Amino acid sequence: MALPIVEAEFMAFSRANTQALWISKYFDKVGLPVKRPIIICADNSGSIANSTTDKNYRCTKHIDIRHHFIKEYTKSGNVVFQYTPTSDNIADVLTKPLPRDTL
Repeated sequence: MALPIVEAEFMAFSRANTQALWISKYFDKVGLPVKRPIIICADNSGSIANSTTDKNYRCTKHIDIRHHFIKEYTKSGNVVFQYTPTSDNIADVLTKPLPRDTL
């Protein structure tokens, strides 16, 4: 079951990257410069590894090519995916079921 999670997170990284780039370009146009690199926090180390390597793994070759553009942005240094454990990621409360003691 880990493989589909890595694939889903990889595609979500692509969407987050697209949104972050759009917002940063918008801010630049209205005169609010954005500090580079853009840091995107994530808790899936497999997807982070897929995003930062040029190598295409056999298990990810079927993922649509439009999602692989994030590799170019991480390689150029415009975007950085930073590992943030679930215990430190406050957004997880909104995106997945967590045990009561985590809240």
